[in-house]
Amino acid sequence: MKIIVILAFLSSIWMPLAQADKLQGETVNESRALVSATEKVSVSSEIAARVEKINFLLGDSFKKGEVLISFDCELYLAQKEVIEANYESAKTQLENDKLLLEMRSIGKLQYQLSATALKKAKAELNISKLNVDRCKILAPYDGKVMDVYTSIFTSIEQRQPLMDIVGDGLLEAEIVVPSNWLKWLKKGHEVKITIDETGETLDAKVISLGATVDAVSQTIELKAQFNEKYETLIPGMSGIVKF
Repeated sequence: MKIIVILAFLSSIWMPLAQADKLQGETVNESRALVSATEKVSVSSEIAARVEKINFLLGDSFKKGEVLISFDCELYLAQKEVIEANYESAKTQLENDKLLLEMRSIGKLQYQLSATALKKAKAELNISKLNVDRCKILAPYDGKVMDVYTSIFTSIEQRQPLMDIVGDGLLEAEIVVPSNWLKWLKKGHEVKITIDETGETLDAKVISLGATVDAVSQTIELKAQFNEKYETLIPGMSGIVKF
């Protein structure tokens, strides 16, 4: 749905701007561009728990590995302690049965059952450790918070959206151009994009061309990546791109 909306937006505005002007003997073609993030994700919880702390709010910057949101996990910690005790018990039982088997006091079946019980206890322990690890949501990369959908002390469900974040990498521009431009437009083509919101003209480079041409509008979508991390540039801005 997002791609359709973007294409509709760009297709509706490139036509008045797609043009060829003669400037100092060179042909300049223009279209519209929409700034987007290379890395963008909606953060959700993998467990049901109560939100204990939100470390970053709207617009805040964070580093990879920092805790974005933490949960109250006393229940999961208590479950982990119980399972650890069961694991140690199963481990001791297996060691004892091994000695009894060597002394021919028990049969192989009893020993195999003890070995299976230890494997089960170990698997349960691994699950409990995963649940405890999920009590903290860590940042997957350097970036900023786009939106927050929860608050502290709120009880959340599994897979409930909590926060939208965007990466701090190079931003991209989504562009729709006439398909006949493919006669000369190739990957790696250098472009300049004038941002509507700031008036700045920034350098970018075409990094990908669409796989298909829209049969109705005879247009194709492409992406250009900005050459630098411009401080004033944020996703959602738009502008005019000159080829």
